[in-house]
Amino acid sequence: MSVQAPAPPTRAATPTEQTTPSKKGRDSYFSNAKLALIVLVVIGHAWAPLTGQSFSVNAFYTTLYAFHMPAFILLCGYFSKSFTGRPDQLRRVLTGILAPYILFSLLYGLFRIWIDGEFTLGLLYPYYLTWFLAALFVWRVTSPIWRVVKYPVLIATLISIGAVMMDLPGAFDLGRILQFLPFFVAGMFLRREHFEMVKRPLVKYPATVATVAVLGLAYLYAGDLDSNWIYFNEGAEQMDVSRMAALPIKLVLMAAAVVLLVTFFAWIPDRTFRWTSLGEATMYAFLLHGFITRGANYGMGWYDNEFVHTATGAVTVTLLAVAIALLLMSKPVRWLTRPLVEPKLDWLLNRTSRERSESGSGSAAPVNS
Repeated sequence: MSVQAPAPPTRAATPTEQTTPSKKGRDSYFSNAKLALIVLVVIGHAWAPLTGQSFSVNAFYTTLYAFHMPAFILLCGYFSKSFTGRPDQLRRVLTGILAPYILFSLLYGLFRIWIDGEFTLGLLYPYYLTWFLAALFVWRVTSPIWRVVKYPVLIATLISIGAVMMDLPGAFDLGRILQFLPFFVAGMFLRREHFEMVKRPLVKYPATVATVAVLGLAYLYAGDLDSNWIYFNEGAEQMDVSRMAALPIKLVLMAAAVVLLVTFFAWIPDRTFRWTSLGEATMYAFLLHGFITRGANYGMGWYDNEFVHTATGAVTVTLLAVAIALLLMSKPVRWLTRPLVEPKLDWLLNRTSRERSESGSGSAAPVNS
Protein backbone atom coordinates (compact mmCIF):
# COMPACT_ATOMS: atom_id res chain seq x y z
CA MET A 1 0.00 0.00 0.00
CA SER A 2 2.17 2.67 -1.06
CA VAL A 3 0.23 5.50 0.35
CA GLN A 4 0.50 8.95 -1.07
CA ALA A 5 -1.33 11.87 0.40
CA PRO A 6 -3.64 13.96 -1.70
CA ALA A 7 -2.11 16.70 -3.75
CA PRO A 8 -3.75 19.26 -6.00
CA PRO A 9 -6.43 17.73 -8.24
CA THR A 10 -4.21 17.47 -11.29
CA ARG A 11 -1.62 15.54 -9.32
CA ALA A 12 -3.61 13.28 -7.03
CA ALA A 13 -1.71 10.53 -5.26
CA THR A 14 -2.84 7.12 -4.05
CA PRO A 15 -2.66 5.16 -0.84
CA THR A 16 -0.37 2.73 -2.56
CA GLU A 17 2.21 5.04 -3.98
CA GLN A 18 4.91 6.37 -1.78
CA THR A 19 6.93 9.54 -1.62
CA THR A 20 8.83 11.06 1.23
CA PRO A 21 6.42 12.49 3.82
CA SER A 22 5.89 16.19 3.49
CA LYS A 23 3.37 18.67 4.79
CA LYS A 24 3.15 20.39 1.45
CA GLY A 25 -0.09 19.72 -0.38
CA ARG A 26 -1.27 17.11 2.15
CA ASP A 27 -4.78 16.66 3.45
CA SER A 28 -4.45 15.70 7.11
CA TYR A 29 -7.81 13.89 7.03
CA PHE A 30 -6.60 11.34 4.50
CA SER A 31 -3.18 11.06 6.14
CA ASN A 32 -4.88 10.24 9.44
CA ALA A 33 -7.15 7.73 7.72
CA LYS A 34 -4.27 5.94 6.04
CA LEU A 35 -2.28 5.87 9.26
CA ALA A 36 -5.21 4.37 11.16
CA LEU A 37 -5.79 1.80 8.44
CA ILE A 38 -2.21 0.57 8.27
CA VAL A 39 -2.15 0.17 12.05
CA LEU A 40 -5.35 -1.87 11.77
CA VAL A 41 -3.78 -4.00 9.03
CA VAL A 42 -0.85 -4.87 11.28
CA ILE A 43 -3.19 -5.52 14.22
CA GLY A 44 -5.32 -7.80 12.05
CA HIS A 45 -2.35 -9.93 11.05
CA ALA A 46 -1.15 -10.02 14.65
CA TRP A 47 -4.60 -11.17 15.81
CA ALA A 48 -4.95 -13.96 13.24
CA PRO A 49 -3.32 -16.72 15.35
CA LEU A 50 -5.53 -15.77 18.33
CA THR A 51 -8.93 -16.14 16.69
CA GLY A 52 -9.34 -19.84 17.40
CA GLN A 53 -9.02 -19.32 21.15
CA SER A 54 -11.28 -16.35 21.84
CA PHE A 55 -14.80 -15.42 20.71
CA SER A 56 -14.05 -11.77 21.48
CA VAL A 57 -10.86 -11.64 19.41
CA ASN A 58 -12.62 -13.52 16.61
CA ALA A 59 -15.46 -11.00 16.63
CA PHE A 60 -13.12 -8.01 16.47
CA TYR A 61 -10.99 -9.74 13.83
CA THR A 62 -13.98 -10.53 11.62
CA THR A 63 -15.35 -7.01 11.98
CA LEU A 64 -11.95 -5.53 11.21
CA TYR A 65 -11.49 -7.63 8.09
CA ALA A 66 -14.96 -6.72 6.90
CA PHE A 67 -13.87 -3.13 6.30
CA HIS A 68 -10.18 -2.32 6.68
CA MET A 69 -9.07 -3.52 3.24
CA PRO A 70 -12.22 -2.17 1.55
CA ALA A 71 -11.40 1.19 3.15
CA PHE A 72 -7.82 1.14 1.87
CA ILE A 73 -8.98 0.10 -1.57
CA LEU A 74 -11.63 2.82 -1.61
CA LEU A 75 -8.88 5.38 -0.93
CA CYS A 76 -6.83 3.86 -3.74
CA GLY A 77 -9.72 4.47 -6.08
CA TYR A 78 -10.23 7.98 -4.73
CA PHE A 79 -6.64 8.90 -5.53
CA SER A 80 -6.71 7.13 -8.90
CA LYS A 81 -9.47 9.25 -10.40
CA SER A 82 -7.06 11.36 -12.45
CA PHE A 83 -5.07 8.41 -13.81
CA THR A 84 -5.17 8.52 -17.60
CA GLY A 85 -2.08 6.54 -18.51
CA ARG A 86 0.30 9.44 -19.13
CA PRO A 87 3.98 8.41 -19.35
CA ASP A 88 4.78 9.91 -15.94
CA GLN A 89 1.81 8.06 -14.44
CA LEU A 90 2.85 4.76 -15.99
CA ARG A 91 6.37 5.29 -14.71
CA ARG A 92 4.95 5.71 -11.22
CA VAL A 93 2.94 2.50 -11.59
CA LEU A 94 6.12 0.64 -12.51
CA THR A 95 8.26 2.09 -9.72
CA GLY A 96 5.58 2.31 -7.02
CA ILE A 97 3.63 -0.89 -7.62
CA LEU A 98 5.14 -3.37 -10.08
CA ALA A 99 8.79 -3.14 -8.98
CA PRO A 100 7.96 -3.54 -5.24
CA TYR A 101 5.71 -6.45 -6.17
CA ILE A 102 8.59 -8.25 -7.87
CA LEU A 103 11.12 -7.38 -5.17
CA PHE A 104 8.95 -8.40 -2.23
CA SER A 105 7.74 -11.53 -3.98
CA LEU A 106 11.41 -12.51 -4.11
CA LEU A 107 12.07 -11.47 -0.51
CA TYR A 108 9.04 -13.28 0.86
CA GLY A 109 9.98 -16.28 -1.27
CA LEU A 110 13.39 -16.36 0.45
CA PHE A 111 11.70 -15.77 3.80
CA ARG A 112 9.64 -18.92 3.29
CA ILE A 113 12.81 -21.00 3.36
CA TRP A 114 12.92 -20.23 7.09
CA ILE A 115 9.25 -20.61 7.98
CA ASP A 116 8.12 -23.23 5.43
CA GLY A 117 11.36 -24.92 4.41
CA GLU A 118 10.89 -24.05 0.76
CA PHE A 119 11.53 -21.24 -1.68
CA THR A 120 8.60 -20.02 -3.74
CA LEU A 121 8.70 -17.02 -6.05
CA GLY A 122 5.06 -15.98 -5.90
CA LEU A 123 4.73 -13.82 -8.99
CA LEU A 124 1.81 -15.77 -10.41
CA TYR A 125 0.49 -16.79 -7.01
CA PRO A 126 1.10 -13.88 -4.61
CA TYR A 127 2.20 -14.85 -1.11
CA TYR A 128 0.59 -13.34 1.96
CA LEU A 129 0.21 -9.56 1.58
CA THR A 130 1.81 -9.16 -1.87
CA TRP A 131 -1.58 -9.85 -3.44
CA PHE A 132 -2.51 -6.23 -2.84
CA LEU A 133 0.18 -4.89 -5.18
CA ALA A 134 -0.87 -7.29 -7.94
CA ALA A 135 -4.48 -6.23 -7.50
CA LEU A 136 -3.64 -2.55 -7.38
CA PHE A 137 -1.67 -2.81 -10.60
CA VAL A 138 -4.73 -4.22 -12.36
CA TRP A 139 -7.13 -1.70 -10.80
CA ARG A 140 -4.87 1.24 -11.56
CA VAL A 141 -4.12 0.52 -15.20
CA THR A 142 -7.78 -0.27 -15.93
CA SER A 143 -9.18 2.73 -14.02
CA PRO A 144 -9.72 4.89 -17.15
CA ILE A 145 -12.26 2.33 -18.34
CA TRP A 146 -14.60 3.08 -15.44
CA ARG A 147 -14.86 6.74 -16.40
CA VAL A 148 -16.43 5.87 -19.75
CA VAL A 149 -18.78 3.17 -18.45
CA LYS A 150 -22.35 3.93 -17.42
CA TYR A 151 -23.29 2.82 -13.90
CA PRO A 152 -19.70 1.88 -13.01
CA VAL A 153 -20.31 1.08 -9.32
CA LEU A 154 -23.31 -1.10 -10.15
CA ILE A 155 -21.35 -2.99 -12.81
CA ALA A 156 -18.37 -3.45 -10.49
CA THR A 157 -20.71 -4.74 -7.78
CA LEU A 158 -22.26 -7.25 -10.18
CA ILE A 159 -18.77 -8.41 -11.14
CA SER A 160 -17.93 -8.84 -7.46
CA ILE A 161 -21.09 -10.88 -6.85
CA GLY A 162 -20.49 -12.90 -9.99
CA ALA A 163 -16.97 -13.71 -8.82
CA VAL A 164 -18.41 -15.38 -5.71
CA MET A 165 -20.53 -17.59 -7.95
CA MET A 166 -17.49 -18.89 -9.86
CA ASP A 167 -14.68 -21.31 -9.06
CA LEU A 168 -11.88 -18.81 -9.56
CA PRO A 169 -8.27 -19.64 -10.40
CA GLY A 170 -5.67 -18.63 -7.84
CA ALA A 171 -3.37 -16.84 -10.28
CA PHE A 172 -2.72 -13.24 -9.18
CA ASP A 173 -5.38 -13.77 -6.50
CA LEU A 174 -8.05 -13.08 -9.12
CA GLY A 175 -10.80 -13.59 -6.56
CA ARG A 176 -9.66 -10.59 -4.57
CA ILE A 177 -9.14 -8.47 -7.67
CA LEU A 178 -12.74 -9.01 -8.72
CA GLN A 179 -14.45 -9.11 -5.32
CA PHE A 180 -12.81 -5.94 -3.97
CA LEU A 181 -13.39 -4.11 -7.26
CA PRO A 182 -16.57 -2.19 -6.20
CA PHE A 183 -14.69 -0.40 -3.43
CA PHE A 184 -11.98 0.80 -5.81
CA VAL A 185 -14.50 1.96 -8.41
CA ALA A 186 -16.68 3.67 -5.79
CA GLY A 187 -13.62 5.53 -4.52
CA MET A 188 -12.98 6.89 -8.00
CA PHE A 189 -16.30 8.72 -7.97
CA LEU A 190 -16.22 10.08 -4.43
CA ARG A 191 -15.47 13.73 -3.75
CA ARG A 192 -14.03 15.39 -0.68
CA GLU A 193 -17.47 16.60 0.37
CA HIS A 194 -18.71 13.02 0.57
CA PHE A 195 -16.27 12.39 3.40
CA GLU A 196 -17.55 15.53 5.09
CA MET A 197 -21.13 14.26 4.79
CA VAL A 198 -20.45 11.12 6.82
CA LYS A 199 -19.25 13.32 9.69
CA ARG A 200 -22.70 14.86 10.11
CA PRO A 201 -24.42 13.70 13.32
CA LEU A 202 -27.40 12.31 11.41
CA VAL A 203 -25.02 9.91 9.64
CA LYS A 204 -22.20 9.48 12.12
CA TYR A 205 -24.10 8.33 15.19
CA PRO A 206 -26.62 5.96 13.56
CA ALA A 207 -23.72 4.36 11.66
CA THR A 208 -21.84 3.95 14.93
CA VAL A 209 -24.82 2.22 16.52
CA ALA A 210 -25.09 -0.04 13.46
CA THR A 211 -21.37 -0.84 13.81
CA VAL A 212 -21.92 -1.98 17.39
CA ALA A 213 -24.70 -4.23 16.08
CA VAL A 214 -22.35 -5.65 13.44
CA LEU A 215 -19.77 -6.37 16.13
CA GLY A 216 -22.42 -8.13 18.20
CA LEU A 217 -23.46 -10.29 15.24
CA ALA A 218 -19.80 -11.09 14.61
CA TYR A 219 -19.48 -12.26 18.21
CA LEU A 220 -22.46 -14.59 17.76
CA TYR A 221 -21.83 -15.93 14.27
CA ALA A 222 -18.21 -15.29 13.20
CA GLY A 223 -17.14 -18.70 14.46
CA ASP A 224 -19.46 -20.33 11.90
CA LEU A 225 -18.30 -18.15 9.00
CA ASP A 226 -15.56 -19.35 6.66
CA SER A 227 -12.82 -16.73 6.93
CA ASN A 228 -12.48 -16.64 3.15
CA TRP A 229 -15.73 -14.67 3.05
CA ILE A 230 -14.01 -11.74 4.73
CA TYR A 231 -10.78 -12.29 2.78
CA PHE A 232 -12.73 -11.88 -0.49
CA ASN A 233 -10.55 -14.48 -2.19
CA GLU A 234 -12.63 -17.56 -3.04
CA GLY A 235 -15.87 -18.54 -4.72
CA ALA A 236 -18.89 -20.25 -3.21
CA GLU A 237 -18.02 -23.77 -4.36
CA GLN A 238 -14.49 -23.41 -3.01
CA MET A 239 -16.05 -22.66 0.38
CA ASP A 240 -18.56 -25.53 0.06
CA VAL A 241 -21.53 -23.17 -0.15
CA SER A 242 -24.26 -23.33 -2.78
CA ARG A 243 -24.64 -20.37 -5.10
CA MET A 244 -28.13 -19.73 -3.77
CA ALA A 245 -26.78 -19.54 -0.22
CA ALA A 246 -23.76 -17.50 -1.27
CA LEU A 247 -25.76 -14.59 -2.65
CA PRO A 248 -27.40 -13.43 0.61
CA ILE A 249 -24.15 -13.95 2.53
CA LYS A 250 -22.28 -11.82 0.01
CA LEU A 251 -24.93 -9.07 0.10
CA VAL A 252 -24.99 -8.98 3.90
CA LEU A 253 -21.20 -8.76 4.11
CA MET A 254 -21.09 -5.96 1.53
CA ALA A 255 -23.80 -4.06 3.43
CA ALA A 256 -21.84 -4.54 6.67
CA ALA A 257 -18.72 -3.26 4.93
CA VAL A 258 -20.53 -0.08 3.87
CA VAL A 259 -21.77 0.54 7.42
CA LEU A 260 -18.29 0.02 8.84
CA LEU A 261 -16.69 2.21 6.17
CA VAL A 262 -19.06 5.07 6.94
CA THR A 263 -18.37 4.76 10.65
CA PHE A 264 -14.61 4.62 10.15
CA PHE A 265 -14.42 7.70 7.94
CA ALA A 266 -16.89 9.55 10.15
CA TRP A 267 -14.59 9.32 13.17
CA ILE A 268 -11.29 10.14 11.43
CA PRO A 269 -10.08 13.54 12.75
CA ASP A 270 -9.65 16.33 10.22
CA ARG A 271 -6.67 17.98 11.88
CA THR A 272 -2.90 17.61 11.96
CA PHE A 273 -1.21 15.74 14.79
CA ARG A 274 2.45 15.04 15.44
CA TRP A 275 2.06 11.60 13.90
CA THR A 276 -0.14 12.58 10.96
CA SER A 277 2.77 12.65 8.50
CA LEU A 278 3.31 8.93 9.08
CA GLY A 279 0.20 8.41 6.99
CA GLU A 280 2.42 9.10 3.99
CA ALA A 281 4.75 6.20 4.81
CA THR A 282 2.27 3.35 5.10
CA MET A 283 3.84 1.37 2.25
CA TYR A 284 6.78 0.66 4.53
CA ALA A 285 4.68 -0.75 7.34
CA PHE A 286 2.55 -2.71 4.91
CA LEU A 287 5.33 -4.47 3.05
CA LEU A 288 7.68 -4.99 6.00
CA HIS A 289 5.40 -6.06 8.83
CA GLY A 290 4.70 -9.45 7.27
CA PHE A 291 8.23 -10.58 8.05
CA ILE A 292 7.55 -9.89 11.74
CA THR A 293 4.00 -11.24 12.08
CA ARG A 294 4.71 -14.32 9.96
CA GLY A 295 8.07 -14.91 11.61
CA ALA A 296 6.66 -14.55 15.13
CA ASN A 297 4.01 -17.16 14.41
CA TYR A 298 5.67 -19.73 12.14
CA GLY A 299 9.36 -19.05 12.60
CA MET A 300 9.77 -18.38 16.32
CA GLY A 301 6.58 -19.92 17.66
CA TRP A 302 5.75 -16.98 19.91
CA TYR A 303 2.07 -17.75 19.64
CA ASP A 304 2.65 -21.14 21.27
CA ASN A 305 3.01 -19.32 24.58
CA GLU A 306 -0.16 -19.73 26.66
CA PHE A 307 0.02 -16.12 27.90
CA VAL A 308 -0.60 -14.82 24.38
CA HIS A 309 -4.01 -16.50 24.36
CA THR A 310 -5.22 -14.81 27.52
CA ALA A 311 -7.09 -11.49 27.59
CA THR A 312 -3.96 -9.72 28.83
CA GLY A 313 -1.94 -11.45 26.15
CA ALA A 314 -4.34 -10.31 23.41
CA VAL A 315 -4.04 -6.71 24.63
CA THR A 316 -0.25 -7.06 24.69
CA VAL A 317 -0.23 -8.40 21.13
CA THR A 318 -2.38 -5.47 20.04
CA LEU A 319 -0.08 -2.88 21.63
CA LEU A 320 2.98 -4.56 20.13
CA ALA A 321 1.31 -4.48 16.70
CA VAL A 322 0.72 -0.74 17.03
CA ALA A 323 4.35 -0.21 18.07
CA ILE A 324 5.62 -2.32 15.16
CA ALA A 325 3.50 -0.38 12.66
CA LEU A 326 4.83 2.95 13.93
CA LEU A 327 8.41 1.69 14.06
CA LEU A 328 8.31 0.50 10.45
CA MET A 329 7.23 3.98 9.36
CA SER A 330 10.00 5.71 11.30
CA LYS A 331 12.69 7.67 9.49
CA PRO A 332 15.57 5.22 10.19
CA VAL A 333 13.58 2.27 8.83
CA ARG A 334 12.47 4.24 5.79
CA TRP A 335 16.07 5.27 5.11
CA LEU A 336 17.31 1.68 5.33
CA THR A 337 14.57 0.11 3.22
CA ARG A 338 13.79 2.84 0.68
CA PRO A 339 15.69 1.08 -2.16
CA LEU A 340 13.29 -1.84 -1.79
CA VAL A 341 10.05 -0.04 -1.05
CA GLU A 342 10.64 2.92 -3.37
CA PRO A 343 13.12 1.61 -5.95
CA LYS A 344 14.54 4.11 -8.40
CA LEU A 345 14.53 2.73 -11.92
CA ASP A 346 16.28 5.62 -13.68
CA TRP A 347 18.67 3.06 -15.17
CA LEU A 348 15.72 1.35 -16.87
CA LEU A 349 13.04 3.99 -17.46
CA ASN A 350 13.10 7.29 -19.28
CA ARG A 351 12.14 10.33 -17.24
CA THR A 352 9.37 12.42 -18.71
CA SER A 353 9.68 16.15 -19.37
CA ARG A 354 7.20 16.74 -16.55
CA GLU A 355 9.37 14.82 -14.07
CA ARG A 356 12.51 16.62 -15.23
CA SER A 357 10.72 19.95 -14.79
CA GLU A 358 9.58 19.08 -11.28
CA SER A 359 13.05 17.90 -10.35
CA GLY A 360 14.58 21.06 -11.71
CA SER A 361 12.18 23.25 -9.75
CA GLY A 362 13.18 21.56 -6.51
CA SER A 363 9.82 19.96 -5.89
CA ALA A 364 9.34 16.70 -4.07
CA ALA A 365 9.38 13.34 -5.79
CA PRO A 366 6.86 13.11 -8.63
CA VAL A 367 3.30 12.50 -7.53
CA ASN A 368 1.26 10.14 -9.64
CA SER A 369 -1.91 11.46 -11.17
